[in-house]
Amino acid sequence: MRRRDVALSLAALSVLPFGRLGAQQTGRLPKVALLCPTTPDYAERPNSGLSILIASLAKLGYVDGQTVSLEFRFAHDALERLPGFVAELVAWKPDVLYTWTSGGARAAAGATSTIPVVIAPVSAETMASLVPDFAHPAGNITGLTLTSREQREKGLQLLKEAVPGIRRVGVLSIPLNPAWRGYPEVLNDAAKGLGIELVRAEARGLPEVDQAFAAMAAQGADAVFGLSDSTLIGAEPTPPRIFELLARYRLPSASDENDFGREGGLLSLGMDEQAVYPGAAQYIHRILQGAKVAELPVVLPTKFVLAVNLKTAEALGITIPPSILLRADEVIE
Repeated sequence: MRRRDVALSLAALSVLPFGRLGAQQTGRLPKVALLCPTTPDYAERPNSGLSILIASLAKLGYVDGQTVSLEFRFAHDALERLPGFVAELVAWKPDVLYTWTSGGARAAAGATSTIPVVIAPVSAETMASLVPDFAHPAGNITGLTLTSREQREKGLQLLKEAVPGIRRVGVLSIPLNPAWRGYPEVLNDAAKGLGIELVRAEARGLPEVDQAFAAMAAQGADAVFGLSDSTLIGAEPTPPRIFELLARYRLPSASDENDFGREGGLLSLGMDEQAVYPGAAQYIHRILQGAKVAELPVVLPTKFVLAVNLKTAEALGITIPPSILLRADEVIE
């Protein structure tokens, strides 16, 4: 699916000099392929990650049809379509391929070992399975990671601080995603230090989320921690159904998904998207300028956004401690 209009709508942005572009010197536009797990309308939302990426590329001088050729494929959140779409993009012979999410990362890695691939954002676990040495990528893949175990441990700590009485926390994830096969066990030490027990809650997609919540309730879970699993929730913000179930079971919740607290969860500790997508654009730019993937280390997140939803807290009868509110970057009232 061709989406040239997505980038052309940003053509009015300031265009900076290109410098030494090898592709430009040969008389053709550099080619950037974008494997998008989302729907096309996601690219047109002003604050979506993909629109931030395209705007960042434009600021660097890359405007589709003028100074770069962009080729899009949108999988509409259907993971099974990603391998076919990335094969089409590889056949186009781009100078660099960009994608995000675990599904996109695995599809790209399986499609080419020669075309430079920038993946951002993706979980640190998925990236580690593709790039064992973050400091010195040995293959054709690099990028920026989404989350880390330490971040999730901090999220659990914040949830316990916000609701001191919780004892059992359900961890919602999907067994089909290799990145989460060690969860919640890898968080057990942190959980024990907080005096809580983690309960496994698995769903192989949104149709199984209802039964996952019922299973958590049956096991006595009194809170939920959600992993930012695009395989479960899709490549866009958390679906409303999850918030409906949280409200039905009256469960305080936290997640490392950036929009979780904004959309209806009690709180979230997510990455700073404003840094990740411009960073991905910079890596694409550097590759088009001639940099090798080995020169571009995988970047770990360093800045996070704490969002606290007071509307959800009020509905659950929870009073958020001032110690959390003072640290919050966003407070939803």
